[in-house]
Amino acid sequence: MIIEHDEKGMIEHIISDPVNEEVKAFYLAQGAIDFPPVKLPPEPAIVNGVPVLDEAGQPVMTEKVAYIKCRLTEDYILDGAITPRPVFDVPDEVELIADGVDVKTFAVPDPCEARLDGEPMTITGGRLDLSSDMPAEYTLELIQWPYIEKTVKVTAHAPE
Repeated sequence: MIIEHDEKGMIEHIISDPVNEEVKAFYLAQGAIDFPPVKLPPEPAIVNGVPVLDEAGQPVMTEKVAYIKCRLTEDYILDGAITPRPVFDVPDEVELIADGVDVKTFAVPDPCEARLDGEPMTITGGRLDLSSDMPAEYTLELIQWPYIEKTVKVTAHAPE
């Protein structure tokens, strides 16, 4: 498998195996990385649940390969290796009391780019503190690379 990625490790293009040698040479010259299939240990050939034997009665061995797995939107390249992108440890929905006092706190990378109802902002300090003094529903999008983007529905309820 050939993977093209940018300087941040974002995967831009994947060419699955088998890869033609000319194509492989072209992409490697452009800075792509080759993740060739891995040969597995030989194992006995089985047909319809029965081992296949040669003329001498010995098991016929087969060679197999394992293909590398890579998910275009869920992985990235870190130090030359396919690596799962981290996820934000923030729930999909957050509810709080709109009294300006109730605060929900979550750890985020520092800095962390975000959008609140479409307005861009930067969260610093490694901590997201959610509070509101106005009852409403808000949409918070966390968009910091290499994290997988996260959308959080924030509902601020009126105090009782």
